Order: sequence, then structure tokens, then C-alpha cells
Amino acid sequence: MQHFKKAAMRSMAGLALVAPAFTFAQTSSQTLYGIMDVTVRHASNAGANRGGLTTVGDGLFGGSRLGFKGTEDLGGGTRAFYVLEMGIDPSTGLAQQSTATANYGQVASAAGRAFGRESLVGVSSEALGVLTLGRQYTLAHQAAARIQPMGNPNIDAITVLSNHHMARQDNMIKYAKELGPVTLAGSVTLSEGNGRGSGLSATYAGGPFEAVAYGQNLSAATGGETRNIRGAGVAYRISTDWKAFLAYMERSHEISLQRNKVASIGVNYSVTPLLTLTASYTQDRQNAFAANGSGTRKVAWVSADYYLSKRTDVYAEVDRNRIDGGYVLPAFMGTRGSQTGVTVGLRHRF
Repeated sequence: MQHFKKAAMRSMAGLALVAPAFTFAQTSSQTLYGIMDVTVRHASNAGANRGGLTTVGDGLFGGSRLGFKGTEDLGGGTRAFYVLEMGIDPSTGLAQQSTATANYGQVASAAGRAFGRESLVGVSSEALGVLTLGRQYTLAHQAAARIQPMGNPNIDAITVLSNHHMARQDNMIKYAKELGPVTLAGSVTLSEGNGRGSGLSATYAGGPFEAVAYGQNLSAATGGETRNIRGAGVAYRISTDWKAFLAYMERSHEISLQRNKVASIGVNYSVTPLLTLTASYTQDRQNAFAANGSGTRKVAWVSADYYLSKRTDVYAEVDRNRIDGGYVLPAFMGTRGSQTGVTVGLRHRF
């Protein structure tokens, strides 16, 4: 028994020597946040008989969400952080970000994901950069958001670039480093039976000018096909009230002969600090070697966004889609030709 007591005292003394390493003063924060954005939309040519359809749905420019995030200061300019963010359909309360079948770097999740927008943990250092692990936005998605007037739109009727490059992938490792006004980033998506991925991006932000260039490769779960995305663009703040955007992207495949070339222009105009007007035009040219032959999708839209307060805004938008030739018919359109949509939305941030 005496021997046991002496051993226990030695162990406690040892712990006392080690303990200070775990009791350095550190600061941490936890945040609950979200957006509820509900729209009422009417669109023509939404059914097989070209009939109109009125719906209540998710936000036009950004999806509704509930998120948790936290940071911890590890000292020496280093911090750990996490993000858990789920998408919510505000018209039904159902989870968003569903995936019908496992492919291109995403697991199958037909009923949606608990935290489908983001699910990651990371560490950042002023000297070494930022490393993140988990379900994340692709670098193409992040880069493209910088060169469009309202970022990557949330609904298919006015988004084009996101439909090609995919917004997110599972099982991703991403690294980014700021070098003055330039940020370089790279990502690798591990397959785990769902398809691989990789990406590179370079961003310049100096004064009123921003420029990005990016590449994203998305491999099918079977390993036989790879979708290649290459894009670039600029954003320029002309004045305090005006900002212009120009984007270009190409999509190609290792096996399929389909090629898409997308060009987009847009502008934001701040009429007052509370009211912003936006206009955008995008053209997607599909080459003649695609399964349905050559064709074009043209999308034009205008919007007005008015802030009732710091957290709450209302907006209205009108868009028009035109499908020509053999371009693949989007799911939101009933038949080939044209569709006109009108949307009003109410958005609250918390």
C-alpha cells in the first residue's frame, strides 16, 4: 500500500508539471446564425403544355440556412475553427442539398443533408495560411461568386456557372494562402467511392479591381469520365455607386465530346444606401458534338433589392430564359423556347 501511495504521488507531481501546457489563456467564440429567405415566383412555360406555375420557395440569390460556427485562438496568430451549416427549404422546412446518386465527389443523399451547405473544421495561421477539411465549396464556386453581380444565384432559372462547376464536394482537403493582394488556393477531393476532384484558383484584389482565374476537375464515381472547368473574370468598382462584372468559363470532358462556353456580364447600381439595382446577361453555347447537338441558352434578369433594416430586405426580380437548338432543356422549363419569370422575396438574417 505504501508503494502504491508513493507511485500515485509521483504521478500527480508529473501531471502538475504537464498541466500548465493545457491551461494557457485562450479565447473562443461560438455563433448561431442563419438566413430565412422566402420567395413567391410565377413562371411561364413551366409545364409540358407551356402553362404557367406559381410557387412559394427558397431564396432567389442565396439559400435559407441555419448555421453554427466557432473559433478558438491557439496563440501565435493561429486559430482553430469549424462551420456546420444546413440548407432549409423555408416553404416546407425540409433539408436541402440532396444528391440522387453518388457521383462527382458527393455521396448519395436523396433526402437531403443535415449540414449540406458546409461541414468542416480547419486551422489558420497568419504565416502558413488556411487548411480546411470536410464538405466544402469548390474553388470554382468561390471564384465564380466574385465575378457575378449577386454571386452565384440560388435558383436554376438564373444560374448557369454553378450548374457546370458544382457548388460543393464531400471529403475535401483545401488550402489557401494570401500573398499580399494575391490569394492562391488548391483543393483535393478524395473519392471514397463517390468520384474524385481537384481545383486551383488565383485571386487578385487591389483597390477597385478584382481578378480571378480557376480550374476545377470533377471525376465520376465510376472513374471513367472527368469534367474539366476552366474560368476567369474580373470585377471593377467604377465608382461608389457602380460595380461591373465580367466572367468566362469553359466546360469540357475527357470522354464526352460536349463542350460549353459561357460568358456573363453584369452590373450593380446603388441608387441609395438602402436600394440596389442589378442587371445580368449570360450566354451558354453548347457545341455540335453534344448528345443533342449544338444549342444556346440565353439568360437575362434585372432586380431591385431594398433594405428595410440592417437585417431585413425585400426584393423583386424579372428574368427571361431562351433555349435554342439542341441545348439540354432545363428542368424548370416545360418546352423549348422562352420562359419569363417574376419573383418577389422577403429575407431576414439572424
